[in-house]
Amino acid sequence: MEELDLTKADTRCGSDSPAIRLLRFWLEVGGNKEVRVIALRGVQEDQVNMWLMAMSEKGVRLIDKKSENDKIIYTIFLP
Repeated sequence: MEELDLTKADTRCGSDSPAIRLLRFWLEVGGNKEVRVIALRGVQEDQVNMWLMAMSEKGVRLIDKKSENDKIIYTIFLP
């Protein structure tokens, strides 16, 4: 399963925001598959949740969401 680790992002740069990285990742790996996304609790978690809600119209679905220490691990279906 493809994986995107948002915890290694440069949070100071707008072009490296979780939403932009998720879109870029979707373009790179393609669709019709499940992927794993790792985000830090707090701001990154909120941004991933907002992205999921916004992209649900396009067919993006949350399959699973687990909490591990200070990280949230999402399993997401990308159409």
